[in-house]
Amino acid sequence: MYRRQFLRRSALAAASLAVFACAPGATGPAASAALKPVKGGTLTWGLWDKIDVIDPALTTGAAAGEIAQNILDTLITIDSDQKLYPALASKWTITDSSKTFTFTLRDGVKFHDGSTLTAAAVKGSFDRILDPKTKAGAVVSLVGPIDKITTPDDKTVVFSFKQPYPAFMLQIWRYFFGVLSPKYLATLKPGDVAAEPVGSGPFMFAGRSSDGVVTIKAFADYNWGNELFKNRGAAYLDQLKFRAITEPSTRVATLESGENLFIDEIPEADYARLKEDKRFRFVQSPRASHTLGFSMNVTKAPTDDHAVREAVNWAVDRKSIVDKIFFGVHHVSMGPLSEGVWARDESIEKSFGYDPAKAKKILDDAGWKAGASGPIREKSGQKLEIALATFRSPWTEIAQAMQSQLRDIGIDLKVQVMERGPYLDFVRAYKHNMAATSSTAIDPDGILRVCYHSANRVSGSNFSNTNDPQLDALLVKGQSQDLSTPERKQTYVDAQKRVMEILPFVGVMSQVRVEAMSTKVHDFKPGPDGLTGTAMNDVWLES
Repeated sequence: MYRRQFLRRSALAAASLAVFACAPGATGPAASAALKPVKGGTLTWGLWDKIDVIDPALTTGAAAGEIAQNILDTLITIDSDQKLYPALASKWTITDSSKTFTFTLRDGVKFHDGSTLTAAAVKGSFDRILDPKTKAGAVVSLVGPIDKITTPDDKTVVFSFKQPYPAFMLQIWRYFFGVLSPKYLATLKPGDVAAEPVGSGPFMFAGRSSDGVVTIKAFADYNWGNELFKNRGAAYLDQLKFRAITEPSTRVATLESGENLFIDEIPEADYARLKEDKRFRFVQSPRASHTLGFSMNVTKAPTDDHAVREAVNWAVDRKSIVDKIFFGVHHVSMGPLSEGVWARDESIEKSFGYDPAKAKKILDDAGWKAGASGPIREKSGQKLEIALATFRSPWTEIAQAMQSQLRDIGIDLKVQVMERGPYLDFVRAYKHNMAATSSTAIDPDGILRVCYHSANRVSGSNFSNTNDPQLDALLVKGQSQDLSTPERKQTYVDAQKRVMEILPFVGVMSQVRVEAMSTKVHDFKPGPDGLTGTAMNDVWLES
């Protein structure tokens, strides 16, 4: 299957190469500068992933997050330079060496059900996240070492931490921490899913059809948009309709037919084919995240052997994968932090190259010898077989390419493509040797700690099952240091180097997401981490 796909994409690449190489940059907001926004219209959006749950604390992926962040507001927001802006909070103070965060709430904010924003609503939303019955483990890990949340009055909410945690401000702008209506919260029992969330955002939940289309409609009373919006009042669009279309070619077909005015995650081959088509506009969104690749379970044979993990890193031809399968849209990356993440250590990017001969020698020296009955190596009667679990593109395509590359050095990579639910159950039980890397953040705390601190083996976000006291100490230290300081940067450089010594993953690329839309769609902007867009308050449709 991989070879057929590889040859098909390579042929498309050859046919498109001249166009792709000399094409102008993707068009964006500048194309709308001469036009004035108009009110009205329905934006139809084909999402790349399932939208099973839009509960902000339990969203199963960024596709659901696109919906949640339009329904809910957060206390603060942030831009791509990590500058913080008021949102539901009009101001804040950070005291006691970043152990106490006091937020003053904005006046006049109403939820979609008419209830008023109060400190109790904020506390209730965070208490729900922290309640073990909610099972929001991955989001809880972002909250940090919280001690208590108090509400001195209706306009003030105070977060107190057991130890300094400046990075709290770099987490709570995310839609996971969207504030739910207290009236709606009162309808939920502990552990209930917020299936139809009620927030105070520019759009309100309007229903889910029997065939899975989620509709949100403009909230007419909205007038507290943050400073990053050009339009801080009610949205221009009447409504948005989201449909999950996980099959890429089908998703692209709906854009070309006009069925959808917007799709995300356009396949690289289709981007190369359509980027000069005047019917469409494209926006590139570099995704700040853990480098795309695979976590390696350091406790399950044979990836418990450091030599095997090192050999895998030397055996992967990253450039070939990026260029031939992904049309050069993405960028080769080896360290744990992708491009766009603060404190990324560029020197790590020279750690590995494509050297299958070196990979073979490492395995030979570690006692993994060529098998008597075939090309797969063996040691003490155990074949060098690695179980890799994945659930979607682009990890599936990367894994399929790696199969033949690893087989060349004597490793039998068994790729298991699973549905998201079974996949998460599988990897959280550590039944895998390799699993798709996860976590998206603009700061290393939200990536390295989530993916590698030993405490997160319990929550299930540490897919490599890493338990290293030296690394843990660095990650705790980074949490307590003031943001954007040289000292904090050095801590995370040291943490990245320690990760590379442990080598609990193989990184392949920094991802650049490409969003495609009709030229009728104006003023879409990617979010600061590139994983989702910003709320659609500014977006409008040309009639």
